[in-house]
Amino acid sequence: MNRLPNIITSPQRVPRVIAAVILCGIVWLPALQPAFAQRPIRMFDPLYRGETAQRSFFDTYAVTAELSYRPPGFLTSDDISSNAVSGVGRDAIGLNLRFDYRLSSRFDLGAFVDASGNGTGRSLNLSWVMLKYFKRLDGTDYSVRLAVDPSSDGRSGFPQTDLAFLYTSLLSPTLSTHFGMGVRRVQIGIQELVQSDADIVEPGDPVVEAPPPATEIRRSRALGWEVHMSTSYNILFDPAGSNLFVAALGQGGSYDLVEWTVDNPGTTVDETSERYTTGFRGGVIWIRSGLEIHRPGYQFIPYLAFPATHWQPEDGDWPKPRARVGLRLMLR
Repeated sequence: MNRLPNIITSPQRVPRVIAAVILCGIVWLPALQPAFAQRPIRMFDPLYRGETAQRSFFDTYAVTAELSYRPPGFLTSDDISSNAVSGVGRDAIGLNLRFDYRLSSRFDLGAFVDASGNGTGRSLNLSWVMLKYFKRLDGTDYSVRLAVDPSSDGRSGFPQTDLAFLYTSLLSPTLSTHFGMGVRRVQIGIQELVQSDADIVEPGDPVVEAPPPATEIRRSRALGWEVHMSTSYNILFDPAGSNLFVAALGQGGSYDLVEWTVDNPGTTVDETSERYTTGFRGGVIWIRSGLEIHRPGYQFIPYLAFPATHWQPEDGDWPKPRARVGLRLMLR
């Protein structure tokens, strides 16, 4: 009887094969079902980038800061909101803070803070709270991580919930590999102050002084799913675990985007406004490379990330990811 190749039957490669099939299915959907949409949803995602199945600190807690020069985000185009007055999420500089606390030998509790306010327009925003479980078996580290978005917009449940599986394996004394895959439920929205359309002037109308620009509140909501997959190879060059790494990160999403204008800002839902529902299915594959410098009291990681390719609907103004450079510093 014929046997399947080891690349599929190997226990460590099965999750990679499954995740690759799911991700390809999502990102190729635009070719089968083209979607038409008006505006995307802004997001900056600190998860999966450099995330491993190993605990990266040795004491009770650790504090991490990451500074990056980057495009507005995976689901944001540079000129998609050129008429937005608020400018939420359009900064190229991002600052992200992370706090980790060791609950036990198997569990960690963590929190991410968007210190630049790119996602909400506020100076500090608690973007994720996560619980992580660790297990080492036969020389391989395994981890399961649950993360939730604790923000609230008056609805029940969490706006975002992310469940991920990760493992880390030492291939040789100088080479290790990390792998992660996860699925996310998305129910998020944004609110912007935008300039409303000016009245059309017909030929022959009397010339009058133009009124000042009017503004209106525009609300958008995304409902859907995301699939994330990351893999990296690390070349170790000192006993502390410092390494040169090359990683790939795939992100695919399928959303229903709902947009409406609020005539009465004092109400949560405006029954008189017309709502527009469109679809978005697309994805992006990032290549990320850099150095990890490990020392007992700190971890220092300079890196470069660039989009290798991305998928999006042909119609509409959709995201165009650009390269980003960043620095990550952990005090432990």
